Order: sequence, then C-alpha cells, then structure tokens
Amino acid sequence: MPRSSTPQTLSREITISGHGLHGNRPCSVRLVPTAKASGLVFVHTPTGTEIPAKADLAGDLVLSTTLVKDGVRLQTIEHLLSALSGLEIEHLRIEVDAEELPILDGSAAPWVEAILQAGAKGLEGRRRFMKITQPVEVRNGDRWIRALPFDGLRLRYVIDFPVPALGRQSRELSLTPEKYRRELGAARTFCLAQEIDMMRARGLALGGSLDNAVVFGAEGPLNESLRFEDEAVRHKMLDLVGDLALLGAPLLGLVEAHAAGHAMHVALAQAILANPSHWEWTEETEPANVRFFFQPSELSIAAQPA
Repeated sequence: MPRSSTPQTLSREITISGHGLHGNRPCSVRLVPTAKASGLVFVHTPTGTEIPAKADLAGDLVLSTTLVKDGVRLQTIEHLLSALSGLEIEHLRIEVDAEELPILDGSAAPWVEAILQAGAKGLEGRRRFMKITQPVEVRNGDRWIRALPFDGLRLRYVIDFPVPALGRQSRELSLTPEKYRRELGAARTFCLAQEIDMMRARGLALGGSLDNAVVFGAEGPLNESLRFEDEAVRHKMLDLVGDLALLGAPLLGLVEAHAAGHAMHVALAQAILANPSHWEWTEETEPANVRFFFQPSELSIAAQPA
C-alpha cells in the first residue's frame, strides 16, 4: 500500500520557470498549498480559468497531455502531474501564466527536487483510493492498456519500436515514492531523429533539444549518455503515472500497457471513471506508523540503475 494515509499538500509555495517544449515560449508555474483536500486544480492566470486535473477535460493528446476548458488550453502537464502523484501530493493549486508548462530537462526530476525541498504537509481526513475490482481495458489494434485488481499500484509497460536503436523495452515495478524517485523521475522524454522535421512542421517540439530530450538516431542516442539503459520505457511509465493522476484520486491496481501513449493512458482513466462497478472507494484501515513528510536527507534524486 502507499505510505501516506492522509491527504497531502506542500508545506510552502514553489515557482518554476522555463520554456515550453512544443511552443518554445516562456512560461512560469506557481504551486500553491491548499488548506483542505480539494484535488489538483490548474489556474490559467491570464484569464483566471480554473481547470481541475480531470480526465474528462483532457483534449489534444498528441505527444503530450493537454487540459481544455472554456477555450483555454494547458499543454504538457504530464511531468508535473507525474512528480506530484509519484510523491503522493494530490491537493494543490497550480497557477500557470501561459498555455504550456516548462519542459525543464525533459524529465520530472526538477519538479521532484523542488517538491522535496518544499516538503509535504498533511491535511485533515483520510486518503481515499480507487481500488480496481474488475478488469478495465482499452485496445487499439495491437496497442492496449488495462487495469486489473492488485493491492497497491503496480505498473508493467512494454514499448516496441521498429528501430534497432530503440527496439523493445519492458519494465515492471510496484510504485512507491522512493521507487518513483529512484527509478522513474529522472527518465527523459524521447523521440526518433527521423520524426523531428514532421513534428516541427506541425508546430510541435519547437523548443526541443538534446538538453531536454533523448533523440534516437539510426545508430543510437545522439545525446552523450543515457540516464538508464532502458530510459525510454521508464519515461513512458513516468508519463503513465502523470496521466493516471487525471482520475482525481490515487489508484490501487495493476496497470499493464503495451505500445501505449498519452491518448491510451487517458482513455484508460476515462474508461475506469465510466465503469464505477469495476472499482470501489477504499481507505487504509490502519493509520501509517510514520506520516510521509519529506526530510532534508531525502533531497538526492540522482538517477540510479534499478
């Protein structure tokens, strides 16, 4: 089971600035603690539009996850949501001054470091989980994703690219904050070199570079080094954790994915919400011995082999 049995927000505010991966425009994000358990809510500060992090508000899912409400778009939210969900911070006001969140180094690591430095704060009440009781599956040809009953959150992911430099990779883990930090958080987004011209012709990845993405050429990555031998599949799992945050509550189940991506991640979240007979609300029956509050000694996020 996850370590925190009480809802958590941050102990203090965080502001992070950068530029967007796709639009290559400046953007800034302010993470504001909440006084009560109210979920993750984005605020587009130029218009004041509030957009809850919910699957039914997901829009454009090409190469990123986007929330759309009242004509306002917030793009590339998945890395921040992944860091928050991976560290069990599920109640926060997220103020954004543009239509895209900063890409930073292409992973969730900068968000993780900032969250750990700020620290977590417990809120009143008990943490509620969505526990899968019957399988829920989404398929599209040979690509699929499904959620099965499991006591905890376990992820199994397979990617399979017809490119020798990338090929087939698979990984499985039961998610905890520590495992998220050690095994997923530092994995960077990636693409194939042959796709770059196509993406930019569509107005995508205009801010992409080897500083914020792993680019695979015909003979291997163009970057100086990888953070993990299987960094690509780890990043897909990182994305999955962020996209599952759109359920609006932490999930208990085994999630298996084969050649999936943002669209299928969100489709699974939507399918779970559309089938309430396949899951149930539950709480930990015994309080945790120690509340999961971040300590200064936990600030190291260096990538390590699993």
